[in-house]
Amino acid sequence: MSEVTLFIGLALTTTGLGYGCYRLVLKWIPTKALRRPRQQAQHIIAEARLQQNKIRQKKEEHNKRILQRDREELQEDLNTFEDVLQQAEEILREKHSEVQREEHRLEQKQMHIEHLHAQCQSTQNHYQEHLENWKRSRHHLHRTLENQGQVQAAQLQKTYVDHVVQQKSISYQKVLKVLEAEMQASARKKANLLLSHVHARYAPEFVWPKASNVVMEAESGDVERYLEAHPHIIEELAEQSGCDVTPLTQGRNHEDTQGGQRPTALKFAGGFGIHRQAAKLTFAQLLKRKADAQHLKEYYQKHLDVLNEHARSLGKRAITDLKLHDIHPEIQYLIGALNWRTSYRQNQWLHTMEVAVLAGLIASELGLDKQEAKRCGLLHDIGKAIDYRIEGSHAIISGDYADRYGEKKIICDTVMSHHNDLLVESPLAFTLIAADTLSGARPGARVNLEEGYQNRLSGITESVRSFPGVQDLAIMNGGREVHVHVNHKVVSEDKAQQLATQIARKIEQDVSYPAQIKIQVSRTFESQSVA
Repeated sequence: MSEVTLFIGLALTTTGLGYGCYRLVLKWIPTKALRRPRQQAQHIIAEARLQQNKIRQKKEEHNKRILQRDREELQEDLNTFEDVLQQAEEILREKHSEVQREEHRLEQKQMHIEHLHAQCQSTQNHYQEHLENWKRSRHHLHRTLENQGQVQAAQLQKTYVDHVVQQKSISYQKVLKVLEAEMQASARKKANLLLSHVHARYAPEFVWPKASNVVMEAESGDVERYLEAHPHIIEELAEQSGCDVTPLTQGRNHEDTQGGQRPTALKFAGGFGIHRQAAKLTFAQLLKRKADAQHLKEYYQKHLDVLNEHARSLGKRAITDLKLHDIHPEIQYLIGALNWRTSYRQNQWLHTMEVAVLAGLIASELGLDKQEAKRCGLLHDIGKAIDYRIEGSHAIISGDYADRYGEKKIICDTVMSHHNDLLVESPLAFTLIAADTLSGARPGARVNLEEGYQNRLSGITESVRSFPGVQDLAIMNGGREVHVHVNHKVVSEDKAQQLATQIARKIEQDVSYPAQIKIQVSRTFESQSVA
């Protein structure tokens, strides 16, 4: 046991000594190995510090040089600024001196103005005193003259003024009358010369056709036998075409065959011209072929297609012959449809072409736009193609349709004005009116039976005279306008329009007339006195 203990103690002692030696060796070896690197590091640090000092010294010297240079430049700038400032101060002192001199001058001006204002005020007061004295003197003189002359000054002045105005008015009226007579004479000469030129340049190459809306029997009794075989043919034709179909007996209109009279023809009237012509051709074909009435719609549609195509070709022909362009196809169709529309037996397609040519000739003589004049002439009566289904003047209908299909406003207004439905006082409007009048008034253009015309005028006169308060009437424009003058004591201003409406309704009931009649009611109130 003691040996073990000894052995353990010895082992522990040996271990302690070994560990101590190990620590000594471990401490001595790094110190020896690191001594030289430490010396080298210290040497490098010393050299770095030395180099740092040198760099610092160089940098300080460089900064000093830069600072010195900047100080010198700043000094130069300060010197320059001081010079500029001194110059500005000198200028400012001069301006200040000028301002002082100007203030002194303005003070003198102000004193002068105040002096003049005082003089003006004094003069004005003096003038007011003289004016009051003059007014008192004038009033006193007027009173003295009125007392001595036994007349009022205001009345005398008014009498004198009225006398002078009356004398001047008479002299001016004489001058105006002379000028008006000279102007009318000159205008008449120029108009006659212009019309002679137009007539010399116008040479129509067509013959006016004679339109007929009657289908006569080819053999005796043809119409009667066909109507007896097909009793509803007249109603079917009227329904299909929209026109009035009437049987004729010995030249007189009857709706039946009573009294031993038999129908010898059918008359087609009213409605759309193409439809009327298609119905006429349809009945003529049925009568010729003695065909059954069941073929009516077939024949009618065939004729209608041919006539519609013919109308379109006539519209295109009109545009081509007149060298116009940009006219809507629907307008062209209406122009062509006028071939089956008559007015006083005048073919309206030929009338339209003639008016367009005449309007172009007149416009060229007057120096107006020839194309616009021909355009107005071509469009002026397209409303007649459809006036059977649209209420109103054909001129208004024509202008509305022209406007609807893109025509210019001046063209539409001119078309509306050719029967004075719209007041347009322009050279183009007067050109259209003159051309329309020439076409309708030339010999042979229209057929107006004298007996029927006189009967129509008599009927209009009787209808108008039947109303109380009518003093006078004038029938103008071939019976298309009626100017009625009424007594202002019987017909008040508020009732004038009502009277015009009543007269129009009365004429519609009692008178048979083509187209439309314009009624114009006027009343005049006059005040008179005798001295």
